[in-house]
Amino acid sequence: MEPISDTWAAADGTVITIRPISAADLALEQEFVDGLSASTGYQRLMSARRPSFEELRRFTDIDPEREFALIATTLVEGRERQIGVGRYVKEESPSSDAEFAIVVSDDWQGRGVGTRLLANLLLAAKRDDVRRLVGTTMSENRAMLALGRKLGFTLAPCAGSATITNLTVELTAWPPDGASGIDDDR
Repeated sequence: MEPISDTWAAADGTVITIRPISAADLALEQEFVDGLSASTGYQRLMSARRPSFEELRRFTDIDPEREFALIATTLVEGRERQIGVGRYVKEESPSSDAEFAIVVSDDWQGRGVGTRLLANLLLAAKRDDVRRLVGTTMSENRAMLALGRKLGFTLAPCAGSATITNLTVELTAWPPDGASGIDDDR
């Protein structure tokens, strides 16, 4: 299977690359997580805790049989900097469902990175025969809810929690109306 890779210029001309994560990206991931605001970190993990070094190692040294992760990077002063990450992990059951998560650094939110990252993740999951991607977000996370709607996810309140929204997309019918989000630069 050919690896997913996507390079484009943001509206301000900054070149951004989306590529699979690897164990060699541990330092990039550490710097990325350390740079997230408390609010962004909370929305991603739904708690105030920060991932441990061992968790970060696990996030970069993935099991390709059951998970996939993409990072968005750009060059800053000649050095690669991670500005986003998206991943999915297949369910243990034979259901061919997977749970996804995405986070974009604070200074890159609202600039199209999340759309490109999640659209590429959806393409990878579909290529990997994942039938359905599911995820959760804070119900107040308007940007994630809008992104989910834009890329064809169904949103539903989480049973038993007024603060959590579930996002689900059936990949057998994706992309909706032929729109993948890959060519959308906003």
